[in-house]
Amino acid sequence: MDIDGVVLVFGAGSGIGRQVALTLASRGASTLVCADLNLQNAQQTADSIDSSYAEQSSNKRATGMQIDVRKEDEVENLVHGVKSQYGRIDVCVNTAGVGALRQTPISSMTLDEYRDMDEVHNIGSFLIMRAVLKVIRGSIVILTSLASEGAFLGVGNYIAAKHAVKGLVQTAAIENARKGIRINAVAPSYVSGPMINKFFDEAPEAKKAMLGDLAMDRLAEPEEVADAVVFLASSAASYINGHTLVVDGGTSLQLANQPFSG
Repeated sequence: MDIDGVVLVFGAGSGIGRQVALTLASRGASTLVCADLNLQNAQQTADSIDSSYAEQSSNKRATGMQIDVRKEDEVENLVHGVKSQYGRIDVCVNTAGVGALRQTPISSMTLDEYRDMDEVHNIGSFLIMRAVLKVIRGSIVILTSLASEGAFLGVGNYIAAKHAVKGLVQTAAIENARKGIRINAVAPSYVSGPMINKFFDEAPEAKKAMLGDLAMDRLAEPEEVADAVVFLASSAASYINGHTLVVDGGTSLQLANQPFSG
């Protein structure tokens, strides 16, 4: 599952996105562009990759860039800048996102709460995909969530946004298949890292119930999600297009919705 060429990763500053960038670099990407809302975090990821490249005595490189995926001009300018600087984009991965911090039924949800999730996940993925499709030569992988496959009570804004992203992936995959561009999604369940830790801090009572719902009795590790992303981005998945690869250890086969029950 080797990766070649110029790779652009959104949300590369921490968590799953950072691990995706590190894994893509280890699989052969010649250039890694690590984009994140937090420039310092993005540069830290790029520096880690550059250190590994230096150990290989290679001419590969990584760079960090700041991006707010909700801003049309920023997305367009970043993608144009990467194409202008490196001449091409071979793989694009979007892991940028935020998690729900509390349970709010739709009947009590504010428009701002609903819109915030939509702008980061749905609008952000749309802006990235639209810009990248003008220049990419290979594949796009979007990180969705197990939330795109069903529903959890109290997080309707997150659920709706993730369902929209899945539909975006499917439609774009059909529209661009004859151009040789593949577009897929990875839908993990609960993953160890900053996002889930923040949720547990806000809702500690959900932690025990959530872990009890997991078929393998543990959270997924970022490395396990990153491997799925790399697979879909690589030539090993050359005839996989418009697919959502669920990475949940079998959790969705028995999900009781306990963490989000009333």
